[in-house]
Amino acid sequence: MIKVKEFPDTLKAGPQPPFMPIYLDHATTTPLDPRVREAMGPFLSDHFGSPSAPHRRGLEARRVVEAARASVARLVDAAPDEILFTASATEANNLAVKGVALAAGRGRILALATEHISVLHPLRSLERRGMEVSLVPVDPDGVVDLNRLRCELSGGAILMSVAHASAEIGTLQPLLDLCRLAQEYGVPFHCDATTTAGQISWPRGGPTPDLLTLTPHLFNGPQGVAALWVRGARRLQPLIEGGAQEGGLRAGTEPLAAIAGFGVAADLARREGPALAAAGAARAGDLRRRLQATLEGLLFTGHPERRIPGHLSLCIRGAEAEALLRALDAAGIEAASGSACTTEVGKPSHVLEAIGVDQVSARGALTFMFGRGNTDQDAAQVAACLGAAARRLRALSPGGIGT
Repeated sequence: MIKVKEFPDTLKAGPQPPFMPIYLDHATTTPLDPRVREAMGPFLSDHFGSPSAPHRRGLEARRVVEAARASVARLVDAAPDEILFTASATEANNLAVKGVALAAGRGRILALATEHISVLHPLRSLERRGMEVSLVPVDPDGVVDLNRLRCELSGGAILMSVAHASAEIGTLQPLLDLCRLAQEYGVPFHCDATTTAGQISWPRGGPTPDLLTLTPHLFNGPQGVAALWVRGARRLQPLIEGGAQEGGLRAGTEPLAAIAGFGVAADLARREGPALAAAGAARAGDLRRRLQATLEGLLFTGHPERRIPGHLSLCIRGAEAEALLRALDAAGIEAASGSACTTEVGKPSHVLEAIGVDQVSARGALTFMFGRGNTDQDAAQVAACLGAAARRLRALSPGGIGT
């Protein structure tokens, strides 16, 4: 029997704080843009047709799906017929990794030690089926060693899977160099770009990944939909069977409203993403400087410059992340600790372990990400609240900083 988890008391009905919260968890999900919500509205009421139906309502639904597909393709400079809709980025990552591996039948797969668990867990499943998996280490900033990767590729592989950036530590990988290496060795390259697509302008004219995962809920679009860009005639084995939708690679009736919202969010991100990213980067830099000036015992994680715009990650020694997040939440500040997909597991972060962060520091790991809706005043308030919370928690700790 499935055990239903109770909501925390803080989420149950009751008095709410008399202020607007400062939302700094954009690396987990983002608020739905009102323009996206408006575009989705008709498909949640009268315009409800199935895109596979042959009648007028169905044909109109198909037109909407294909228009959205074209919008998503423009975001990453792809051909529309190379965009495959899925229900989540996790599903898209599974389809990319398992789809290539199962179609090949056997072989070796390369990935970074810092990959998201929606890549690492499928790799473990494939290992149990006899596939060989090699996890390539990263440096203390979370950046892959290209020479080490070249050596690994020279041994042959059926797939290389590397995320463009880590949502946990913010580090950007050298995407163009990765694409060139994969092409040089003739190895298909899958890139999980969920944290960067819609945030960073896609490079034009150069080499591109063979498969790429993106999702609109990280650039102010709807949850419950994502996409996998499958470049060219790449052979995949479908994971969900039972229909001819999405070229036979993803059976099931397409979520019309979510896909329509995805298309609008992609167009907005293409036009407005660079300015939004620049504002987020400036605000994250402001928060970093304020924390450095007022709080000791900090360990900033990830690359100091090559990182997701608006992203800041750090460890606060002598304070537990869970207690810090509760204190921030009580002050109306919403942040995160680690990956949203692993927070409830209670295990040490594999990403922090991969970059050499000690277990004591890792217990105080926090992630902030600025985005749409934040203001220039937010950094000062967050720094003040976080500093006060950290000092209070350290005072309660018998050994102070470093315990």
